[in-house]
Amino acid sequence: MLSLVLPKGSSLEQRTLDLFATAGLEIRRAAARAQRATIDYGGPIRVVFCKPREIPAVVASGAFDVGLTGADWIEESEAKVDTLASFAFAKTSDAPWRLVLAVPTDHPATDVRDLPDGTRVATEYVNIGRRFFEEAGLHADIVRSYGATEAKIPELADAVIDVVETGDSLRHNGLRVLRTVRTCTSQVIAGPHTLADPSKRERVHNVVRLLRAAAAGTRRTMITVRVPEQSLHTVTPLMPAGSWRAGTDLAEAGVVVLQGLAPHTELLQTTDALLAAGALDITESDIRKTVPAPHTAC
Repeated sequence: MLSLVLPKGSSLEQRTLDLFATAGLEIRRAAARAQRATIDYGGPIRVVFCKPREIPAVVASGAFDVGLTGADWIEESEAKVDTLASFAFAKTSDAPWRLVLAVPTDHPATDVRDLPDGTRVATEYVNIGRRFFEEAGLHADIVRSYGATEAKIPELADAVIDVVETGDSLRHNGLRVLRTVRTCTSQVIAGPHTLADPSKRERVHNVVRLLRAAAAGTRRTMITVRVPEQSLHTVTPLMPAGSWRAGTDLAEAGVVVLQGLAPHTELLQTTDALLAAGALDITESDIRKTVPAPHTAC
């Protein structure tokens, strides 16, 4: 049986559940707080929920075949795993989150090199913190934090390395960003033992293909464009890449129907350009996912 470990009790949990649901990979568990579940896809997949920081190590050890966690915890754990896919989503946005070095708002430093040797830095990311200061050529006293890192200043630390998505928590605690240490994404990982097994490797790649398709679908809108035949030469070049001819209008002779997938970030500009080029009208439709053929998967 294929085994999968997913993040619990963190900003990644709900977004991960949403991604799997959009991909059609229904996670079935007895209750919302249940720590075990199953997915029925190509046979049963055993699912367990763990803290994101634990996931790289348990995948690398062979306890689980595949997992999803943050790039920050993969780097921090130094686990030997393979990254199969990366998704840029956080708790409240479809963008990567950051690990930042932050100091009190009234701190005189304007750059990391302004910090004196021996600066106490509280963080859950001890290994990342040590490497960061070594690369900067500075000596810092790294203080391990077990949560509520912002509260360690001023009694236990002079600065922090912590996760930032919107920056509100730092501002509410009187801190400001001095330097971005890492930009992080959610990543699907597998251990060497999994990829060495042909049957498991194929199943994992199938799951990843569906997740990628679901993530891509949330960033695009299907547009259906009705075009007079005489305007095809001006409208067609403006359609999104990979568009197709859907047919002819059943009710109106001389009208051709085109379809394509437009990125959300370009939708307004694409709509304006198509109408200006002669399109009669444009219908927008939400899509869940577009699944590529297996040979284009990871």
